Amino acid sequence: KKKKKKKKKKKKKKKKKKSVPRTVFLKAKQHTTHKAMSAFKDQLSTEALEFFNNLTSKTFAEQAVAFLNAYWNEVHTEAEFVFTVAYEFIRYADMHFKGISLVYKYNEGNEVDFDIAIYFYEQLCKFLEDSKNEKWVSGFPRSQPQMLTSIKRKQELREKVDVNFNGHMAFLEYLLHQYRDVANPADFCKRSMSAPDEHPEIRKARLALEEVNKRIRAYEEEKARLEEEAACPGVKGLKAKNMLAQLDSSPLKEQLNEALIKAEAAVRLAQKKFGGGAGGAGGAAASAEASSSDGALWWMNRDLEEKKKRYGPSKKN
Repeated sequence: KKKKKKKKKKKKKKKKKKSVPRTVFLKAKQHTTHKAMSAFKDQLSTEALEFFNNLTSKTFAEQAVAFLNAYWNEVHTEAEFVFTVAYEFIRYADMHFKGISLVYKYNEGNEVDFDIAIYFYEQLCKFLEDSKNEKWVSGFPRSQPQMLTSIKRKQELREKVDVNFNGHMAFLEYLLHQYRDVANPADFCKRSMSAPDEHPEIRKARLALEEVNKRIRAYEEEKARLEEEAACPGVKGLKAKNMLAQLDSSPLKEQLNEALIKAEAAVRLAQKKFGGGAGGAGGAAASAEASSSDGALWWMNRDLEEKKKRYGPSKKN
């Protein structure tokens, strides 16, 4: 009995190890994550953050142009990848999650949530892994995304990509992270906020291309309608097939061709005045304007080239 009593006393003397509640670990983790996420904001002044938020509310294309304008000297070699690959995949991911398959029904977005961003990266990596697309790997080493699991990717998005801490990834945020060897949010805002306003000639060219987009949308909408009706039996189907065959000589196509001609003239004029920095007309003023518009000029020329290739005169769609 004495031995049993001694054992009981010893047991009482032993202090129980206090287990740290799981919530404490979670709070510590959340604090670390919040600290990493707010680091971007700490680098931006109130004015810079407002400028950044305003820019990321614009379309993917407008964000890409702003980035290329700011870092043209450093990233011009990657511009083709940004336009042809990254821009197309961010649009595709946005359309996919919005359940849109027809381009004319799509209004270009400005940002995607983290789940869509993960899908964007997955599709981008899948594309680049395909041996058929090897030229986009060997030719653009700086543009290659890092392979990550979904969990790691979401952590990266939270802590390293999401500049304004809103739970979404804007295209500009993707670009700043991808080319972080030369770019960062604070430096981007500093460069962009000190750049001259968009010159009227460049604005005119941009608006001319927007008019082309409107004409393309009208053309594609009519084309889709006729293709749907052409599948119907009887007179209705035959009539739609006939109208579809004549679509390229219809008023809609003529209006599209006219818009393309006007856009080409406007882009050419802007390129002549401001393209190539000091080599353009207008002396020092044109040189200063060109230095902050090289990305915009390149993007407009590249966009026009694609539109002419697909919708220009005598092109079958």
